[in-house]
Amino acid sequence: MNLRFLLPKQTIFCDYIAELANLQREMAKNFHGLANEFKNFEEHARKAQEIEHLADEQTYKIVHELNHTFIIPFDREDIYKVVQELDDVVDLMENVISNIHVYGIKTKEKSLVEFSDLIDEASKILVELSNCLSGLKYTPRLRELKKRMHDLESRGDRIFRRTISEFFTNGQNPMRVIKWKDILEDLERIMDKYQEVGDTIEGIIVKFN
Repeated sequence: MNLRFLLPKQTIFCDYIAELANLQREMAKNFHGLANEFKNFEEHARKAQEIEHLADEQTYKIVHELNHTFIIPFDREDIYKVVQELDDVVDLMENVISNIHVYGIKTKEKSLVEFSDLIDEASKILVELSNCLSGLKYTPRLRELKKRMHDLESRGDRIFRRTISEFFTNGQNPMRVIKWKDILEDLERIMDKYQEVGDTIEGIIVKFN
C-alpha cells in the first residue's frame, strides 16, 4: 500500500508558493512598465490577463494539493490564507491595469508612478519572504524585510491621502476624479495586501519555531 500521501510535503508547498510569488512579481513588473511609459495600454492589459490566468491555475494547484495531502508541515488554514492573499495581489493589479485601459485614461497622475515604485519594491520583498518559508527560521533578515514592507504600506497610505486631497481642492473634472479614485483605492488595497501576506508568512514561521 502506497502511504506517500501521508508524508509532509513542506518542499512542495514552499515551491508552489514561491512560484505564485514569482507570478505576482511578473505582474508588478508589467504594471511598473505601464505606469512609467504610459502607452501600449492594450498590450499591458493582455499581458496582465495572461499572468492572472497563470496565477489562478497555480492557486488551484496549491489548493488541490492541500485538499489531497493528509499531513502538512504547516497550519492548513495559514497556507490557504497566504495563497489567497497572493492571488488577491495579482487580481488587484490586473484590475488596475485593465481599468486604466478600459477607462481610456491618457493623462497619468504622478501618484501612479509613485505607487508603481512602491509595488515594484514590495513585489521583490514578497518574493524573498516567500523563499523564507523553505528555511522556516526567524532571522534578522526576515525582520528587516517585514519592516521595509510596513514602511512601504505607510508610504502608500500617505500618497493616497495626498492625491485624493488634491483632487478635491483643485476643482478637477468629476468624471476624471471618479476614475482615478477607483484606481487609487485598488492601489492602496494592493499595498495593504502586501503587508497582510508578509504578516501571514511571518506568522507561519513563528508558529513553526
